[in-house]
Amino acid sequence: MEQKKRILLVEDDAPLRESVGRFLGQNGFLVSESVDLADASRRLQRETFDLVLLDLTLPDGDGMDILERFARHYPHRIVVLTGTGSIEAAVLAMKKGAHDFLQKPVNPDMLLIALQRVLAYIQARDECRDLKREIGGDAGFDKFVFRSAAMAEVIRTAREYAATPHTVLISGETGTGKELMAQAIHAGSSRRQQPLVSVNCASIPENLAESELFGYKKGAFTGAYADSPGKFLLADHGTILLDEIGELPLSLQAKLLRVLENGELTPLKSKSPVQVDIRILAATNKDLEEEVQQKRFRADLYYRIDQLKIQVPPLRERREDILPLADHFLGIANLVNPGRISGISAEAQRLLARYDWPGNVRDLRNTIFRISASGLSGQIGPEHLPLKLLHPNKAGVPGRQPSLAEISSRHMQDVLSQTDYKYTQAAKILGISRTSLYRKMAELRIRKK
Repeated sequence: MEQKKRILLVEDDAPLRESVGRFLGQNGFLVSESVDLADASRRLQRETFDLVLLDLTLPDGDGMDILERFARHYPHRIVVLTGTGSIEAAVLAMKKGAHDFLQKPVNPDMLLIALQRVLAYIQARDECRDLKREIGGDAGFDKFVFRSAAMAEVIRTAREYAATPHTVLISGETGTGKELMAQAIHAGSSRRQQPLVSVNCASIPENLAESELFGYKKGAFTGAYADSPGKFLLADHGTILLDEIGELPLSLQAKLLRVLENGELTPLKSKSPVQVDIRILAATNKDLEEEVQQKRFRADLYYRIDQLKIQVPPLRERREDILPLADHFLGIANLVNPGRISGISAEAQRLLARYDWPGNVRDLRNTIFRISASGLSGQIGPEHLPLKLLHPNKAGVPGRQPSLAEISSRHMQDVLSQTDYKYTQAAKILGISRTSLYRKMAELRIRKK
């Protein structure tokens, strides 16, 4: 049963207070009453309310004077009542934090609409905040979804490293969550209140990389009309993430080494170096030791950033995490499309869990989001999954690709074999009627073995 919403009604007119309180009680609210600002202030300190209904003219002061203070503790949860009803008063009340404004005598229907509108706004705001957190805007170690011992060990190590001031090298295949790991390490560090600046080294053109990272002085090149601080200065006292550090041009690797060793950088065309206090996190999907051997990465820089290392395992090496992650992403998708998809069928779960996911967690997330965006209602079944999941051994193999009929035939035979040719059970897994199953078996020339 949904919990009743609590309202503090601040009104000195006894007949109006009683009639409004009675009306709200009859419409599912729990109402507490105050006759003046002093009592209302005491109640707001001792108790918690969902909404405040505030009269602006009270015996011990003007409600407008205290509205701003109330609104700091109850943002967008205050509806004001006034006997004047002037536009100026309404505008001022909104500026001081009121969500809505009603004129006396209060129309009961309008009052109910106003309160429901406030509650709808609060719910939408909270859902939006939850969605942002789910997607990663408020990332920490609690944002990782896992069940495997391998990932538990990685998280344990990362938590320990977060508490140190040292450089951390995060390696792993594309899509394993290296950037999320960097965000969590920063959030768990003593620098959490300072900025985390992310730089994708692979996306910066080589001729712009130095000015992008270390900044430049006015007139350094055509179009440099003012000084620019660069990413490192923006991250001063905080953390900088050098994502895909293996793509950093050799010409800049020596300059980065200087920052790591001396905390010192020189903006382009500057005559003097600048001191910075930065923690560096680096991420890569390359084998940097191999890059060093191939002379594509400086050995001295590699050994400098390799102080602490975290290897995020690919999804195929922690299959226990596939289904919890799929459920997690389905929950996110349902925040956007509420109530559409109720779950994942047993057969679809089996197919998800056996697939190698070459794109790792990002690949799984995108698959669930695409299914959600298709407008599906009910359960996700095998027929809703990408073809690559139905026959993973065929994925990426050059040469002739199987036809849709061949894929359908093999999948139907798999299901029939698993159910020992129990047609009702097989039809349910396939999401079709028993009559349709018989017809499909005839079309595809499938016989009981």
